[in-house]
Amino acid sequence: MQKIPKKVGEILVERGLVTEQQLLAALDIQRNKRLPLGQILVEQGYIELEKLEAALARQYGSRLGEILINAKMINFEKLLQAFDIQRNNSRPLGDILIELGYIQECDLLEALAKQYGLEMVDLARYENNPEAFTKIPADMLRRYTVMPLDIKDGFLVVATSNPEDILAISDLEFISGFHIKLVLATKREIQSFLE
Repeated sequence: MQKIPKKVGEILVERGLVTEQQLLAALDIQRNKRLPLGQILVEQGYIELEKLEAALARQYGSRLGEILINAKMINFEKLLQAFDIQRNNSRPLGDILIELGYIQECDLLEALAKQYGLEMVDLARYENNPEAFTKIPADMLRRYTVMPLDIKDGFLVVATSNPEDILAISDLEFISGFHIKLVLATKREIQSFLE
């Protein structure tokens, strides 16, 4: 069963961005003026526009959008444009934001690192363990654009630019016989090392 999203007012109060009294005052104004609640909260000076937009991204279920808005890399309107494009195809949201020119790949990696609590690595400076590279066939590395870097504590450390690809992680674990520990690197960096 699909979870019903929380109302933006609930999210704002839960996160301590507005008080219950401020929310109730804004709802009173909304009854009379028929304006969007967020607009009223901003006009009344209860919340900054960026914080409201980040809460809206959270309401839409986009943690990545929330992080990018909080970092002032995009606004809610740009996020909605990316959602519209994503609705017509199943590409990752971050890739769409890059293609639209709203963010750079390094911005996406920083946001993904924050979202998933992953380390970012510079492949040119990372000291690779040659044994790690032998654990996954080259065709699979190219298919998923990943690069094995090391074996640590029973984990195969793998660089990826897409930590949301659950199928890839599952396949890599099955083929390698290791649990996978992801680190982040740019797609361009990984591809250049795989060539």
